[in-house]
Amino acid sequence: MTRHHRRHAAFPVIAALVTAAVMASPLSAQSPDWRVVDNPYQEDIEYAVGTTHEPGVEVDGIRWRSFEIVTPERDPLAGGEPIRVDVLVEFENRNSKSAKILVILLLEDEDGGPLDRIEVGQFKLSGGRLKERKVTAELAPEVVAATRRVYVFFEVMK
Repeated sequence: MTRHHRRHAAFPVIAALVTAAVMASPLSAQSPDWRVVDNPYQEDIEYAVGTTHEPGVEVDGIRWRSFEIVTPERDPLAGGEPIRVDVLVEFENRNSKSAKILVILLLEDEDGGPLDRIEVGQFKLSGGRLKERKVTAELAPEVVAATRRVYVFFEVMK
C-alpha cells in the first residue's frame, strides 16, 4: 500500500475519532431551549436556597443563564444571627452593543408569601460577553429555611 493510500484509508478513522471527541466534550452538551420573553421578564418559580436555577430565557438578546443563592459552609441556621449569602447571576449578551440589566429576587414561602427581597441591582453587560455577577446579602435564618419559591424580575434597561 502506498503512502497516499495509507493516509487516505486512515482519514475515516481519524474523522470518526474527532467526531466522537467533540460529541463527548462539555461544549457540545445540550444547551437549554431558550424562551424569548417580553421585557421585563417576571416569573414565580420553585426554588430552594443553595441550588442553581437556569431560567433559560432571552430578553432583547440577553440570555439569563443561571442564578444561585449560596450559603456559608457552616450550618447557616445555627446561632440565629443574620446569614451572609452570595447571590450569583450569569448572563450572556448576544448583541454587539452593551446593555444595562436590573435583577430583583423576591424570596417566598411555599404558599407564595413574601419573605425577603434581594436586589442584584443594575449592572452593565458588554456586547458579545458572558458575565457572572456576585452580590452579598444578609438574610434571617428563618428566611433561608422557609424559602421555597422566588419571584424573579429581570429587565434590560433602555
